Amino acid sequence: MDTFIDKLAQKKNAQEMIRANSAAEAAKMAQMQNQLNSYDEIMQEIRRVNLKTSENVENVRKVLAECMEKLENLETEARDAGNAEQELAGIKALLQERFAQSEDFMHKESVKVYRNVQAAFTDELEKRTEQAKVSRGHGTPLWLSVLILAGVIVDIAVTLIPLVLQLTNIKLF
Repeated sequence: MDTFIDKLAQKKNAQEMIRANSAAEAAKMAQMQNQLNSYDEIMQEIRRVNLKTSENVENVRKVLAECMEKLENLETEARDAGNAEQELAGIKALLQERFAQSEDFMHKESVKVYRNVQAAFTDELEKRTEQAKVSRGHGTPLWLSVLILAGVIVDIAVTLIPLVLQLTNIKLF
Protein backbone atom coordinates (compact mmCIF):
# COMPACT_ATOMS: atom_id res chain seq x y z
CA MET A 1 0.00 0.00 0.00
CA ASP A 2 2.87 2.40 0.81
CA THR A 3 4.42 1.72 -2.59
CA PHE A 4 1.16 2.57 -4.29
CA ILE A 5 0.88 5.86 -2.36
CA ASP A 6 4.54 6.74 -3.17
CA LYS A 7 3.94 6.13 -6.89
CA LEU A 8 0.77 8.21 -6.78
CA ALA A 9 2.62 11.07 -5.03
CA GLN A 10 5.45 10.94 -7.61
CA LYS A 11 2.97 11.01 -10.47
CA LYS A 12 1.14 13.98 -8.93
CA ASN A 13 4.47 15.87 -8.44
CA ALA A 14 5.46 15.14 -12.03
CA GLN A 15 2.15 16.47 -13.31
CA GLU A 16 2.57 19.62 -11.25
CA MET A 17 6.08 20.08 -12.64
CA ILE A 18 4.76 19.66 -16.18
CA ARG A 19 2.04 22.23 -15.52
CA ALA A 20 4.61 24.63 -14.01
CA ASN A 21 6.92 24.20 -17.01
CA SER A 22 4.03 24.80 -19.39
CA ALA A 23 3.07 27.95 -17.52
CA ALA A 24 6.67 29.18 -17.56
CA GLU A 25 6.94 28.53 -21.29
CA ALA A 26 3.67 30.38 -21.91
CA ALA A 27 4.92 33.35 -19.85
CA LYS A 28 8.22 33.35 -21.76
CA MET A 29 6.33 33.22 -25.07
CA ALA A 30 4.15 36.16 -24.00
CA GLN A 31 7.23 38.12 -22.97
CA MET A 32 8.91 37.42 -26.31
CA GLN A 33 5.73 38.47 -28.13
CA ASN A 34 5.71 41.74 -26.18
CA GLN A 35 9.35 42.32 -27.07
CA LEU A 36 8.60 41.63 -30.72
CA ASN A 37 5.71 44.09 -30.62
CA SER A 38 7.90 46.76 -29.04
CA TYR A 39 10.57 46.16 -31.70
CA ASP A 40 7.94 46.50 -34.40
CA GLU A 41 6.77 49.79 -32.91
CA ILE A 42 10.33 51.10 -32.74
CA MET A 43 10.98 50.06 -36.34
CA GLN A 44 7.77 51.78 -37.46
CA GLU A 45 8.84 54.95 -35.66
CA ILE A 46 12.24 54.76 -37.35
CA ARG A 47 10.56 54.31 -40.73
CA ARG A 48 8.26 57.29 -40.10
CA VAL A 49 11.19 59.50 -39.11
CA ASN A 50 13.19 58.25 -42.09
CA LEU A 51 10.31 59.03 -44.48
CA LYS A 52 9.89 62.47 -42.93
CA THR A 53 13.63 63.05 -43.26
CA SER A 54 13.64 62.03 -46.92
CA GLU A 55 10.66 64.30 -47.59
CA ASN A 56 12.54 67.15 -45.93
CA VAL A 57 15.64 66.36 -47.97
CA GLU A 58 13.58 66.55 -51.15
CA ASN A 59 12.06 69.87 -50.03
CA VAL A 60 15.50 71.24 -49.21
CA ARG A 61 16.79 70.12 -52.61
CA LYS A 62 13.88 71.83 -54.35
CA VAL A 63 14.45 75.04 -52.40
CA LEU A 64 18.18 74.92 -53.12
CA ALA A 65 17.51 74.31 -56.82
CA GLU A 66 15.15 77.30 -56.87
CA CYS A 67 17.73 79.40 -55.07
CA MET A 68 20.44 78.34 -57.50
CA GLU A 69 18.16 79.21 -60.42
CA LYS A 70 17.42 82.60 -58.89
CA LEU A 71 21.11 83.08 -58.23
CA GLU A 72 21.96 82.36 -61.84
CA ASN A 73 19.21 84.74 -63.00
CA LEU A 74 20.44 87.41 -60.66
CA GLU A 75 24.00 86.93 -61.82
CA THR A 76 22.98 87.59 -65.39
CA GLU A 77 20.86 90.57 -64.32
CA ALA A 78 23.59 91.85 -62.05
CA ARG A 79 26.11 91.89 -64.84
CA ASP A 80 23.82 94.26 -66.63
CA ALA A 81 22.95 96.35 -63.59
CA GLY A 82 26.44 96.71 -62.11
CA ASN A 83 25.11 96.10 -58.57
CA ALA A 84 25.78 92.37 -58.81
CA GLU A 85 28.28 91.94 -56.02
CA GLN A 86 25.96 93.15 -53.29
CA GLU A 87 23.03 91.11 -54.53
CA LEU A 88 25.15 87.98 -54.97
CA ALA A 89 26.60 88.38 -51.50
CA GLY A 90 23.09 88.69 -50.09
CA ILE A 91 21.84 85.65 -51.99
CA LYS A 92 24.90 83.61 -51.08
CA ALA A 93 24.45 84.56 -47.44
CA LEU A 94 20.79 83.56 -47.68
CA LEU A 95 21.72 80.25 -49.30
CA GLN A 96 24.34 79.55 -46.65
CA GLU A 97 21.86 80.37 -43.91
CA ARG A 98 19.21 78.09 -45.44
CA PHE A 99 21.71 75.32 -45.93
CA ALA A 100 22.91 75.65 -42.31
CA GLN A 101 19.29 75.52 -41.13
CA SER A 102 18.63 72.39 -43.15
CA GLU A 103 21.80 70.78 -41.80
CA ASP A 104 20.74 71.63 -38.23
CA PHE A 105 17.30 70.17 -38.84
CA MET A 106 18.72 66.99 -40.35
CA HIS A 107 21.17 66.67 -37.47
CA LYS A 108 18.40 67.09 -34.86
CA GLU A 109 16.22 64.46 -36.57
CA SER A 110 19.15 62.05 -36.85
CA VAL A 111 19.98 62.53 -33.17
CA LYS A 112 16.35 61.81 -32.24
CA VAL A 113 16.39 58.58 -34.23
CA TYR A 114 19.74 57.60 -32.74
CA ARG A 115 18.53 58.24 -29.20
CA ASN A 116 15.32 56.27 -29.77
CA VAL A 117 17.25 53.30 -31.11
CA GLN A 118 19.85 53.60 -28.35
CA ALA A 119 17.15 53.69 -25.67
CA ALA A 120 15.45 50.65 -27.16
CA PHE A 121 18.66 48.68 -27.26
CA THR A 122 19.63 49.79 -23.75
CA ASP A 123 16.28 48.62 -22.41
CA GLU A 124 16.63 45.33 -24.23
CA LEU A 125 20.19 44.87 -22.96
CA GLU A 126 19.02 45.42 -19.39
CA LYS A 127 16.24 42.88 -19.86
CA ARG A 128 18.62 40.36 -21.38
CA THR A 129 21.16 40.94 -18.61
CA GLU A 130 18.52 40.30 -15.95
CA GLN A 131 17.37 37.17 -17.78
CA ALA A 132 20.96 35.96 -18.07
CA LYS A 133 21.55 36.53 -14.35
CA VAL A 134 18.43 34.59 -13.46
CA SER A 135 19.08 31.74 -15.86
CA ARG A 136 22.80 31.49 -15.14
CA GLY A 137 22.48 31.00 -11.43
CA HIS A 138 25.61 31.49 -9.34
CA GLY A 139 28.07 32.44 -12.07
CA THR A 140 31.44 30.96 -13.01
CA PRO A 141 32.79 28.20 -10.73
CA LEU A 142 35.83 29.15 -8.67
CA TRP A 143 38.01 26.40 -10.13
CA LEU A 144 37.33 27.67 -13.66
CA SER A 145 38.20 31.23 -12.67
CA VAL A 146 41.48 30.08 -11.10
CA LEU A 147 42.29 28.00 -14.19
CA ILE A 148 41.64 30.99 -16.49
CA LEU A 149 43.75 33.26 -14.27
CA ALA A 150 46.61 30.76 -14.34
CA GLY A 151 46.39 30.55 -18.12
CA VAL A 152 46.52 34.34 -18.44
CA ILE A 153 49.56 34.55 -16.13
CA VAL A 154 51.37 31.84 -18.13
CA ASP A 155 50.55 33.62 -21.39
CA ILE A 156 51.89 36.92 -20.04
CA ALA A 157 55.07 35.23 -18.81
CA VAL A 158 55.63 33.46 -22.14
CA THR A 159 55.16 36.76 -23.99
CA LEU A 160 57.19 39.02 -21.69
CA ILE A 161 60.23 36.85 -20.90
CA PRO A 162 61.59 36.77 -24.49
CA LEU A 163 60.84 40.49 -24.86
CA VAL A 164 62.72 41.37 -21.65
CA LEU A 165 65.64 39.14 -22.64
CA GLN A 166 65.78 40.76 -26.06
CA LEU A 167 65.68 44.29 -24.62
CA THR A 168 68.46 43.55 -22.10
CA ASN A 169 70.54 41.63 -24.69
CA ILE A 170 70.72 38.58 -22.44
CA LYS A 171 71.03 35.28 -24.26
CA LEU A 172 70.16 32.05 -22.52
CA PHE A 173 71.53 29.74 -25.20
